[in-house]
Amino acid sequence: MKHLTNIKDMEQALVDNRLCLFFIKAPDCGVCNVMFERVGRLADRFPTMFSFYADIREEPLIAGRFLVFSGPTVLLLMDGREVYRGSGFIDMEELEQTACRYHL
Repeated sequence: MKHLTNIKDMEQALVDNRLCLFFIKAPDCGVCNVMFERVGRLADRFPTMFSFYADIREEPLIAGRFLVFSGPTVLLLMDGREVYRGSGFIDMEELEQTACRYHL
């Protein structure tokens, strides 16, 4: 997963890539660290899906733009539209099924 640190790069990634997996984490968050590893392994299985992550403290604008109220939050976006959202302990099976549905 690529680390993006500003909102402009995140917005551009959504424009440039048809299917995006966006992981939003918070520093010093144990659940974020566990889920980041799991989501990262899932992302590796879909090489044509652009996957990236951001730290909410590095770019506070993420909260307003993507309506993120807690970490971790994962978004799956197709053509810039949200098709999946999970927060906290993310349902990996549901995320995988959704990614399979939209993966080309």
